[in-house]
Amino acid sequence: MRPLRLLIAALATGLLFTLTANPAHASGWGAPQSLNSLSSWNVVSGRWTANNELETYTPNCVWYDGSTLMIKTYNAGGGVYYSGRVESKALYGYGTYSFTASMPSGNGLLPAVWGAYLNPWLPEMDAAEIIGSQPNTAYQTYHDPSNNQTQWAVNNFSGWTNAFHTYSFTWWPDHIDFSVDGAFTGTKWYTIASGVGMHFIIDTAVGGDWPGNPDSSTWATGDGARYLKVSAVTYTPYIP
Repeated sequence: MRPLRLLIAALATGLLFTLTANPAHASGWGAPQSLNSLSSWNVVSGRWTANNELETYTPNCVWYDGSTLMIKTYNAGGGVYYSGRVESKALYGYGTYSFTASMPSGNGLLPAVWGAYLNPWLPEMDAAEIIGSQPNTAYQTYHDPSNNQTQWAVNNFSGWTNAFHTYSFTWWPDHIDFSVDGAFTGTKWYTIASGVGMHFIIDTAVGGDWPGNPDSSTWATGDGARYLKVSAVTYTPYIP
């Protein structure tokens, strides 16, 4: 009887898997595309006040060092903080959005690697945001078109900042999967109207509602600046 019990259990397990597994996606993947030069980006210029932030974005704070995108953030004095922000010129669809980034720490900083439709702003998919005073936690968030939010806090007791990690999300037609360093962190099921796309976005915000304001310790570095470094940005299209 034991083999019969095992067979029945195996069949039951297979049925359960069939009922609960994610829907199959009988389609394919396109070739990975890399955003690896300034020609890939719109570089933002101007004062940014959303969320009561303090930074002024300037192209002077954005450049490539070899294949690594550099974003510099510093205190110019007199309440003026300069930083960098880039947004991909192209709009992308379903697929995997991946950023290999070394995020800066520091009170009052909010480095982020993410995607958004931009026109209109939402939906938004944040591969990672790190509050500079909380370097052990990376936040991954989905904002739907009404700005309802689903968020995961991914903890690393060794800290996420000042070291390279890969933050990713995969956008499917009916859900989004998040991961860090290739490890799955969460799924959000949703409905988004057709015609929506995502721009890649990379920036470091200064001050504001979430991270709070910087202080003297924020700029206590050799050159008085903090750097967001992104060594790889890739998009691998999913073709439904």
